[in-house]
Amino acid sequence: MRSRNRATLTSRSNSSLETLRIERTSFSQDELAVYCEIPRATYQRWISGKSEARPTIRQLKLLCQYLGIERIDELPDDFGAVKETLDDG
Repeated sequence: MRSRNRATLTSRSNSSLETLRIERTSFSQDELAVYCEIPRATYQRWISGKSEARPTIRQLKLLCQYLGIERIDELPDDFGAVKETLDDG
């Protein structure tokens, strides 16, 4: 049942950060927020693109640790919803 929910979440998510959370962990948004010392509502605004992500250095370090990222430049440049563009080919 949990894997079905994860697949549903992946297909709905347009956020690079949310995609990383789903692909690399089995934890919820709440668990990530608590671990990384980010208010849940703030995390949700980041991934929806409703507000620009401005994590502290500590939060960035915790995000990297939580997601198994060794170098900070492996984090996406933008945490919010990815804007779809048309590719003319």
